[in-house]
Amino acid sequence: MSRYFIPVEEAPAGNLVLIGGVDASITKTATIMSTDIEDDLYIFRPIKHMTQSVLKVAIEPIAPSELPKMLSGLRSINKSYPILSTKVEESGEHVIIGTGELYLDCVLHDLRRLFAEIEIKVSDPVTKFCETVLETSALKCYADTPNKKWGLLFTSSPINHRCAGIALQ
Repeated sequence: MSRYFIPVEEAPAGNLVLIGGVDASITKTATIMSTDIEDDLYIFRPIKHMTQSVLKVAIEPIAPSELPKMLSGLRSINKSYPILSTKVEESGEHVIIGTGELYLDCVLHDLRRLFAEIEIKVSDPVTKFCETVLETSALKCYADTPNKKWGLLFTSSPINHRCAGIALQ
């Protein structure tokens, strides 16, 4: 990824070092150290992200013979993007789940140009919903505008099959 390869014995703090050949055993994050160090060592905690991946697209190669290339690219993409998740649905389609449209656009660009180097078909994005309401809330929620001229008072209740939305009072 850099212009020159410079072999070094050690790298002081503040330098970026690219290490090759370790990607097979690393998924998202890792701490790499030497086995001959006798000092107390501490591993870095995995990064906790405050966002959740909610946008899902299904992908497939335009040429079916390029499926192994796409799968290899998906493994590389999964390691490169920390919040991204990839999986195979029960229907057999390969799915990428990301945080938003721009994020998925970057992922798909890298998959097409850097990692798999193939053309792929992408489905329309689908939003993944994870929350539900089991019963009508006992509390009424109120919110007003900063100038106190407008306000909202609402409760939540389960959505039946005939209507979908929030009931405002």
